[in-house]
Amino acid sequence: MAARDKLLDVAQNLFRERSYGAVGLKDILEKSSVPKGSFYHYFDSKESFGIAVARHYHERELEKALALLTDPSLAPVDRLRAFFEGARAEMKQREFAQGCLMCNLTTELADERPEFQEELASHWRAMVETVADCLHASDLDQIGLAHLTPEQAADWLMNSWSGALTRMKASRSDEPLALFMRTIFKS
Repeated sequence: MAARDKLLDVAQNLFRERSYGAVGLKDILEKSSVPKGSFYHYFDSKESFGIAVARHYHERELEKALALLTDPSLAPVDRLRAFFEGARAEMKQREFAQGCLMCNLTTELADERPEFQEELASHWRAMVETVADCLHASDLDQIGLAHLTPEQAADWLMNSWSGALTRMKASRSDEPLALFMRTIFKS
C-alpha cells in the first residue's frame, strides 16, 4: 500500500475512534509507520490532510452506495433497504460506537472551519443525489414519503439516518437504527 493511502486509512480510523482534534500527527505517523517527511510530501498541513481523509472516506462510501443503489437485480426499495442495512451492519461491527466519519467531522468541524464546511457539504450533496437517483425509480408511497419529491425524500432520509447514528453513539445500541429501519421499511 502506498504511503499516502496508508496515512489516509490510518487517520480515517483514528479520527473515527477519537476525533479530528484529538489525533495528532505523531499518532498518525506511529500507527502508519510512515516517516514524517513522507507526510509533508503529500500534505502541507493537518487541515489539508483532514480534507483529504474526508474525501478518501467519501469516495469509498459513495462507491459502496452506488453499487447498492443502482443494483438492477433489486427493486428500488430493496436497493434502498440494502444501502441502510449495509451501513447498519458496519455500525454493528464497531459495536455501535464511533459512528459515521462524515457525521463526526461535520459535527466537529463544519461550524469552525469554512474549508471543511464546503468539502463536507459537497459530500452530503453527492450522497443525497445518489439516494435521490434511486428514489426516482421508486414508489415513494412504499416508504411513506410520497408527499415529497425524490430529492426531498433523499435529504430527509439522510438527515434522519444521521440523527439515528448520533443517538446510536450516545446509547451504544442498535435501537435508533432499528427504529429508523422499522419507520421506513414497514414490511
